Amino acid sequence: MGIFRRSGSTPADEPVAGLDGESGEPVEEQGPLGPTGRPLHPVGAYFEAAFRRFGINFTGYLLMTVVCALPTLAAVFIFRNTALSGEAAGALLAFTYALGFVTMTALSATLVAGATRERLPTLLITCGAVGVLAGIVVWQFAFVAFVLLPFALFPPIVAASGDADGLRAVTAGFVSTFKWFRRTYACVFGLIIVAVALWFGFTGLFFAVPSTLRGDLIIGFTSLFMWPISALVFRNLYGDMTGRLVINAAPNEDANRKAAMKKRREKSKRNRERIKKVTGEE
Repeated sequence: MGIFRRSGSTPADEPVAGLDGESGEPVEEQGPLGPTGRPLHPVGAYFEAAFRRFGINFTGYLLMTVVCALPTLAAVFIFRNTALSGEAAGALLAFTYALGFVTMTALSATLVAGATRERLPTLLITCGAVGVLAGIVVWQFAFVAFVLLPFALFPPIVAASGDADGLRAVTAGFVSTFKWFRRTYACVFGLIIVAVALWFGFTGLFFAVPSTLRGDLIIGFTSLFMWPISALVFRNLYGDMTGRLVINAAPNEDANRKAAMKKRREKSKRNRERIKKVTGEE
């Protein structure tokens, strides 16, 4: 069970030696070994794959994000049109925002894990529990809660992949955060950079919008992009650490990459032969 099993070539494949005992191109160095004993992808590969998949299914991910954000939009409507107290309104907004984010992450994982109907009850328990905890953190600490992002995103991915059920997925997600601390927070740092870039971009885009609406638009559009990107990055991280995720865009990408490297080596050999003919070297 689990998300994205490898197919075709494996990381253990040995690089093809160059002709005449020399390598025509530098051989790619293997990354550090993961918990499963196989080389890990660089952290940048998680982002590259996330942006690529987000771009390929751009409309689909945006629609999923909007659907998951509907409770938050309802909470904003209630806040704007009722006499709800400030504390209660803040708690409601924080909970619905966190729940939508967690649900989006769970959905992105089920797209590749499958068995959604069988795991739906446990996913609801996991998302509900994490939504409450994350909502409290967002309510009290606002955007500083971004630092605790892994504690909110790992549990729904664990539950969707079938590695743990219900509340046990919450515990397993917390353990994963500590177990893979350095790599996890490298991803968090990268996501903070993306979030800041989006924030400033939308701030400039909505500069002429009245201030009463500008803040809502900036937060809304930033979340519209950050939710799926964050979910995909952590989905990639979890799959890579467990040895079950194909970072490549397609199952045959490894074979295509090796074929391209072989063509470059052959081209390099032909160039060397031409140089020998021109210079008269044997």
